[in-house]
Amino acid sequence: MQYKYWLNTALGTLLAITGLSALALAMPSTPASQAEVPVAAFDSIELHDGARVILRYGPIQRVTLIKGSLDYTSVTVADGGRLIINKCKSRCPRGYELEIEIVTSDIASISVNDGGTIQSQGDFPRRAELKAGVSQGGTIDIRSMLVDSVKASVEQGGSIFTTPQIALFASIEQGGNITYWGEPRVESSVKHGGDVTKGSADQINKPLSELKPSLADVAAVPSVPAVLPLRNLRELRERR
Repeated sequence: MQYKYWLNTALGTLLAITGLSALALAMPSTPASQAEVPVAAFDSIELHDGARVILRYGPIQRVTLIKGSLDYTSVTVADGGRLIINKCKSRCPRGYELEIEIVTSDIASISVNDGGTIQSQGDFPRRAELKAGVSQGGTIDIRSMLVDSVKASVEQGGSIFTTPQIALFASIEQGGNITYWGEPRVESSVKHGGDVTKGSADQINKPLSELKPSLADVAAVPSVPAVLPLRNLRELRERR
């Protein structure tokens, strides 16, 4: 009797565990919750080492980690109210992706360094001035922000897309492009390659992926004439 009781109890436990396992497999997996990052007040954003940042307007500043981990990424506010995002404060695992949403009521400066994207989405109240800078690759898309005067600079590659209402001060050095819409007064300086261009009306609402320049848009590098070996040059001189 004791053996039979033990067998029935073990069988019941096994069936219960099996049922729970099957139920867990049948239920959809729950995505990891987004993490809000506590930070001090800021009025500028600096992105380093490649990531995707979505910028939205809101009365209360908030920084939310959509994808990624603070085990690898640092989000800090330095003196002067600079929100600094470093994708990899230490060695990141292969394939590591970082996506952050920033909500703020005021922003004076945006910069991207060594790759990555900062893109504004939604409506923003009109502001007088904004600085945008890209260095060594990356993209800033602030088409949704109404700004009277935009100071945009690109160094050693990268892109800026903007809709200044009154004036655009554009500077490019060693490659890159600044594209604007509207009829602002434009003052531009381009050194060692790059383009400041006016976007067409049908492009202003296109997804960012369709605006980034492709390799086909880059001018072909002229071919370099072949250099003859020294021995061949001597033979050519003797024939002359």
